[in-house]
Amino acid sequence: MNISIKDVMVLDDGNEYVVVSKINYQAELYYYLIDKNDPKNVKFCVAKEKTTLVDVVDEDLIKTLLPLFIEESKKIIENEK
Repeated sequence: MNISIKDVMVLDDGNEYVVVSKINYQAELYYYLIDKNDPKNVKFCVAKEKTTLVDVVDEDLIKTLLPLFIEESKKIIENEK
């Protein structure tokens, strides 16, 4: 699965999501997605079996991932300057 920042994808719920950030954490790829039409609708997903994104629902894991997503986003912004 080759998903990049700013890619737009339609998930099983029928909504279009923009990839805001992605990180590698504990040997797994995690994605931070925002609904293109409703920015309040966010998802955190992990890539499974090379073709599937699975929602992350573990609140403790999300709290761990959020600062990592933010840090990665800062790096991307700096590299674009």
